Amino acid sequence: MLSEAEPDQPLPVYFIGHAGVPLLFDESPRNRIVQDNLRAIGEEIRKISPRPKAILTFSGHFEAGEIHGPGVIEVNVKKGTYIMHDFVTDFHDSAPFVYEYDWPHEDAPELASEVWRHLTESGIKAKRVERGVDHGVWVPFKLMFPPEDPLDIPIVQISTFHGYDLESQIRLGDAVGSLRNEGYLIIGSGMAVHSFPSIAEIRDAPSASAQELARQKVLAESRAFDTHLRAAVTKQDDKEREMALLELENRSDFRRSHPTVEHFTPLLVAAGAAGDAVEIMPLGVDVVEPGMSYLNLRFT
Repeated sequence: MLSEAEPDQPLPVYFIGHAGVPLLFDESPRNRIVQDNLRAIGEEIRKISPRPKAILTFSGHFEAGEIHGPGVIEVNVKKGTYIMHDFVTDFHDSAPFVYEYDWPHEDAPELASEVWRHLTESGIKAKRVERGVDHGVWVPFKLMFPPEDPLDIPIVQISTFHGYDLESQIRLGDAVGSLRNEGYLIIGSGMAVHSFPSIAEIRDAPSASAQELARQKVLAESRAFDTHLRAAVTKQDDKEREMALLELENRSDFRRSHPTVEHFTPLLVAAGAAGDAVEIMPLGVDVVEPGMSYLNLRFT
């Protein structure tokens, strides 16, 4: 039974590096670290008291539909949401079992409607939609809250804005930030570095030596951007933090690290929701590889 008590201080905000579905079956040393990091965050969230009334999720795989035009976000109000096998890779030959994966969870259409109403009253154009749970949520949550010990907190999915107006994502976070005082836990799920073109550059190099040179180049780029992102997001003053995050777009390695921005924007939403957080803490063991960074953060 969920507690209806409201917290005596704002609930924390999390940002998690969600990875793809191979995280659930690839037992490489790197994957085991990412898995353990997420499990530890799940255990931490379970200990929050009073228990959150819902988890608001912002995922790199739920961007508002372009059809709505700029400046509109979507809130999922569907009852009985299904798991979406919305993978970039076609696994039907290599790992067909991933299409059988499920993740038991609770919905809260009535709370989703409350959140939609809150957003519209805050000046955010928001539309109610009905859809499933994308893998940017259920893949990491399957590790954080495994089926054998199901999560008893409902999830409410909110999209990010469509497009490249990064400042609007911070404004979206700011609009939901006050809900932390009403028992809502906010989790942004994306990647600090997410570049399939960079990975393809390594794969498509013409020889083993060329691949190694490309790997070293991409890894150096990924580490450099990850380092600058960490410096920006951990600034103590909220305005300085937001400005530093937005200025990352001006870096020469930004487009290399984020050829598209949908995995970066959940971090901006999380930072906006955190407001004047006094502590921004990276969580777990750092994992940065060529074209990917699995940074996890807690804002309190």
